[in-house]
Amino acid sequence: MKILFRLIVISFILLAFSCKKKEEHSETDNLFKFKDYISYNTYGNKSTSTDIRIGLTRPAEQFELSQELVPDDYLKISPKTKGRLIIENGNTLIFQPSEHLKSDTEYTVTVKLNKLYDDIPKEYKTYTFSFKTIKPNFKVTLGNLQSYNKEWQYLEAEIEASDAISFEKAKQLVSASQEGKKLILKWPTEASDGQIFNFTIDSISRKMDDSEILIKWNGKAIDSEHSGENTFKIPGKNNFTILELQSTVAPQAMLSINFSDPLMENQDFSGLVTIEKTTDLRYEVNGNVLNVYPPNQVQGDVKVTIFQGIKNTEGHKLKKEFSELVSFEALKPEIRMISKGVILPNSSSTPVYFEAVNLSKVDVRVIKIFEENVLQFLQGYNLNDNN
Repeated sequence: MKILFRLIVISFILLAFSCKKKEEHSETDNLFKFKDYISYNTYGNKSTSTDIRIGLTRPAEQFELSQELVPDDYLKISPKTKGRLIIENGNTLIFQPSEHLKSDTEYTVTVKLNKLYDDIPKEYKTYTFSFKTIKPNFKVTLGNLQSYNKEWQYLEAEIEASDAISFEKAKQLVSASQEGKKLILKWPTEASDGQIFNFTIDSISRKMDDSEILIKWNGKAIDSEHSGENTFKIPGKNNFTILELQSTVAPQAMLSINFSDPLMENQDFSGLVTIEKTTDLRYEVNGNVLNVYPPNQVQGDVKVTIFQGIKNTEGHKLKKEFSELVSFEALKPEIRMISKGVILPNSSSTPVYFEAVNLSKVDVRVIKIFEENVLQFLQGYNLNDNN
C-alpha cells in the first residue's frame, strides 16, 4: 500500500512539473497574446554583434525621446549579458551588449512590462522571447596564382565567415607552407572586423619542376569545429600551362583563364581563345590572368578552346591545346530597390526605380500613410527607408 501511495505522489509531481514546463514554453515568443503591448522583437538566428530590439505598441510617455535606462530594471537576459539599454521615441527598447554575444547560444529575454506601464493586468506583467546566435563557421577560397617574376609567385585567397569575426581571429584561421617551410600570409593594412577577409599567400618559390604548397585551416580561434587542408599545384619554371578557368555572368559574362606565367600584353589573342556560340571576343590581360569578354550573354555549358599560340612574357608558347566545357550559370531571379520607396501623393510624377534579373513581372504594393498618422509613422520609421 505504501508503494502504491508513493507511486501516486510521484505521478502527481511529474504531472505538475510537466504542466509547468508547458506553461513556461507557451509563454515564450507569444507575440500574438501581447500584441497590445509588443509590436516586434529580435528573433531567429542573429549575429553575435546584434543589438536586442523590442518594439512597443503603446508609447511609454514617461520617457524622453532618447533616454538611457538601467537594463536590470526593465530586462532580464539569460545568459546574463552586460550592456546599455536605450529607449528611442518612447516606443523602441534597444539593448546594446558591451561585448559580442556568445556564438551558437540561445538567449532568452524577459521584458518587465509592469515597469513600463501602470495598471497592467497580471498575466501581461512580463513578456518573454528568445533568439539564437549564429553557429561559427567559415570557408577558405583560393583564387588566382600571380607572378612577381620567374622565381617568385603569390596566390590570392579569401576567408568568408558565417558571422562577423575580429580581424585578429581571422588571421589565426589559416596557414600555408611549401616543402615544410612556412609561407608568409599578407593581409590588407586597412582590414577590420567583418565576415570576408582577402589575403595573399606570399613568397611562393617556383622550382624547376612542378611542386605544390599546402594550405591548412582550423576554426579553433572562433570556436568552430571546421578544419582541413588542401594542396595547390605550382607548375615548374619550364611548364607554361593553364591552371584554372572561371566563368561569371554578372555584371556581364566573362571567362577568366589563370596561366602559370604572366602573359605578353601586346600579343593578338584573336582566334587563340574560342567560346562556343559566340564571336568577336574582347581580351584583357592582368598578369597571369586573361579575361575574355563575349559580346552577348552566354548561358549554359559551352565548349572553350585555348590554342598553343598564346605566349608568356618570355615569348614561350603553350605546349599543347586546351579544351574544356565551361558552365555559365544563369542569374537567380532577384529584385533590388534603387528608389527610396516614398511617393508623395501631390506629385505629378513619381517614378519608382528598381533592378530586376530574370523576372517576367513584379507585383508592386503601395501602403498609404494618412495625414493624421504621419507623426506616429515617423516615430518608428523615416522617409529614407526602402523597405
